[in-house]
Parts: sequence; structure tokens; C-alpha cells
Amino acid sequence: MKIFIILATLASLLASNVFAEDEAAIKKARWYQINVTFFQQKNDRSLDESFNYNKIELTMADVVRLYKDENTFALANSGINAPLSLHHENANALAFTMQNIDDDWADIINKLDPVSQSILFNAQWVQPVYEQQHSVPIYIESSSQVLNQPQLKGLFNLHVSRYLHSSIELQFIPEDAENLNKTLSLQQTRRMRSQEVHYIDHPSLGVLIRILPFENPLDTKEKEAREAQQNLAPTEAIKST
Repeated sequence: MKIFIILATLASLLASNVFAEDEAAIKKARWYQINVTFFQQKNDRSLDESFNYNKIELTMADVVRLYKDENTFALANSGINAPLSLHHENANALAFTMQNIDDDWADIINKLDPVSQSILFNAQWVQPVYEQQHSVPIYIESSSQVLNQPQLKGLFNLHVSRYLHSSIELQFIPEDAENLNKTLSLQQTRRMRSQEVHYIDHPSLGVLIRILPFENPLDTKEKEAREAQQNLAPTEAIKST
């Protein structure tokens, strides 16, 4: 019986330590506004044999899907990211929710040629960015279809160590593809600077990415709570103590 109690205590301590580590990761998370635009490139057949399109199998075990409304996102309810999921779902309704495109970003993508550089996917959202072990990829899918499949689908991941790092894994079906064996793949990892526009080039695809610092919503809530407390009338402040 004593052994069972000791084991249970140890398990509880381990669980609390893991949760404490996750809580620390949550508090250290940096928040950013993300702009990502994927567009087609005019196909230059003279380049086809110069590139090796290795097929990429997308890992869809734990991914975040962007939402177009105020619903919070769905994520794994177990494993290393469960506390992060709980944090997001209960602490704010901003994370991974699609927003209206800012005018300055619209000005940038309006410079694309609508004929030879048609947009496949364009989104703006806000998210916390963690170290690599806590980062979760965002699933991206175009509304246009080829061969009854999304013409573009893939994963976008962002994590921070000393610098911001993005990784992209995409599957793209050209409009003239006769079958799914003609699916092209793009896999890119890049170190990034915030507040800069980054361009990823590919014979068939182009990607524009911008990452802007965003205030942590938890810090905002704490600030609002302090200001509300300071603005209480003296009698109300006394009653609240």
C-alpha cells in the first residue's frame, strides 16, 4: 500500500512538473500577426527538368485549422500540447482566427499579376509562437480544386529560438495535371525577421510572408484588470478588499 502511495505521489509530482514547464512556455510565448499569400507562377516548361519534385507526405496528427469566425480552434486534447490547447481555448479568442486583410498587405499583393500570378491562398491571423517543441503546424488549403482535390494544401509552421523560423510543406496540383501523380511538392525552411516581407520562390509557386509583433492578450487582460482596479472609487475599493 505504501509503495502504491509513493508511486502515485511521484506520478503527481512528475505531472505537475510537466504542467509547470508548459505554463512557463505559455508565459514566454511571443505573439505575432501573420500574413501569408500563396500564388501561382507562370509555368516555364524549360525549367521543368531542372527541379526535382520529391513527394511530401503531410503529417496531419496535430495541426491547427484557421477559423473564419470567433470560434476557438481545435487541437489535440492529450500529449505535450494539451496544456497549450487548454490555454488558448480558455484565455482568448484571437489565436488562429482569420482576420480581414490589412490595407498595406492588400497593396502588396495587388502588385501581383492576376493572369500569371493568380492567388491560391491569402490569410491573416494572430498566433502565439513557441519554441520548436511546442510549435504546431497550421493547415492550409486552397478553395480552388483540380482533379476533385484542393489545388494547394500544406502545412505552415513557425517557431522561435534565438530567431523566428518558418517551415512550409506544400502539395500543388497544376491545372493541366492529368492525374495525381503530377502533384508537385515544395518544402522550405527559413530564418525570418519580423516586420519584413519574405519571398519564397519556386518555378510553379510563390509565397509572400510577413510577421508583425502583437501584444500578448494575457498581458492585455492583466493590464486592463489593473487599470480597472485603479479606477475604482475609494469606497468601492474598500468594499472589494
